[in-house]
Amino acid sequence: MVACKYDVPTFNDYAMALGASGEGAAALGLTRIEDTPNPFMHEYQLAAPIDVLGWRTQRVALASGALLAVLDQVKPQDVAQRLGIEEALRDDDFKYMAMRVAHHTQEKVGSNTLNTVISHEVSTVITHPGQVLVGCSYRVNTY
Repeated sequence: MVACKYDVPTFNDYAMALGASGEGAAALGLTRIEDTPNPFMHEYQLAAPIDVLGWRTQRVALASGALLAVLDQVKPQDVAQRLGIEEALRDDDFKYMAMRVAHHTQEKVGSNTLNTVISHEVSTVITHPGQVLVGCSYRVNTY
């Protein structure tokens, strides 16, 4: 899921299985990390480490439609380069953010259009110094 290999319904099922307060984490092999510094992310410890682009981690975060691996002591530019992302929003004193669309579709449903975007994302946040968030964002917009 971190590598953008799933569809939006599968991601949504996973997020729903975690539950609003992480009560389903144990059934998914995760342990909720309490008292994290960012109120917009829910962080979890994995039962076993995973390999993410050649780096290992046992920590993931769920944040606004995205599942992100938390990498320690890695440069975000190196992560973006491994994903083939060339352009980024960058302010070295504050934030690094890079994104590349992995999948995009538009589907007409009645009078609406469903716009589905699945994207690879690399970012830093000031609440997690020395860490890089890398993963996949799963979004569906209607217009």
